[in-house]
Amino acid sequence: MAMLSHVGRVRVRNEDYVCCSERLGLAVLTDGMGGHVGGAVASRLAAEAWMAYMQIVVAQGAVNEGELRGAVAAANQSVFDEARRDPFLRQMGTTLAGICLPDSCDRLLACHVGDSRIYRWRNDVLDCLTRDHSVLREQCDAGMIDPLAPGPLELRGLLTRAVGVAASVEADVADFPLQDGDIYLLCSDGVTDMLPDSEIADVLGALGGAPRLAAEHLIDLANDRGGVDNVSVVIASSRRAGRLGTELD
Repeated sequence: MAMLSHVGRVRVRNEDYVCCSERLGLAVLTDGMGGHVGGAVASRLAAEAWMAYMQIVVAQGAVNEGELRGAVAAANQSVFDEARRDPFLRQMGTTLAGICLPDSCDRLLACHVGDSRIYRWRNDVLDCLTRDHSVLREQCDAGMIDPLAPGPLELRGLLTRAVGVAASVEADVADFPLQDGDIYLLCSDGVTDMLPDSEIADVLGALGGAPRLAAEHLIDLANDRGGVDNVSVVIASSRRAGRLGTELD
């Protein structure tokens, strides 16, 4: 696995947060919202709570879809409680995308809330395993907007679900059969708003077996295209062991 996060070329603060454990087969990515410091607080709290919950689950060998929902609920509670405690953080929330690849299982378990995405590269085909919880996605599904078009700028980032903004949240949870050679990508919308799926596929196809190099290249490409938002990725490859990344300044 490798993880990288960059503030981008426009923002002054990084409100994304990435965390992973190659040893436990866990990875989570969050993209905060709420203005000022709220987004950064929400993304960190959610990722840390999700990871802490899942570390216990993996250690107990009880990994299942219900436990992933429990991890998202723990993340939601952590953000919601802090927002109620501090009036300056009242409007904060975050997206969340997480995966679990336990050694004892031949399946990948995935969960997400919001518009951070999980992709799979397999046999030269890129598939998005998540559906954005956003106004833009709903309008595309309703036939109001061409799904291949970038969509109106004012609709980007308008979420229909987020972690921490209410006392509870519904996460999408699924499991997928693993195959040798699979490459999985978690990314914030700072990547997908800048790069079409075809370019993401090119990078994973060429560099996915070296997760750190692939992560660096995706972030460089997103920044070269404008970097209008924070840019974060986690890449997990079964081709060969990758080196755990660190957050960029």
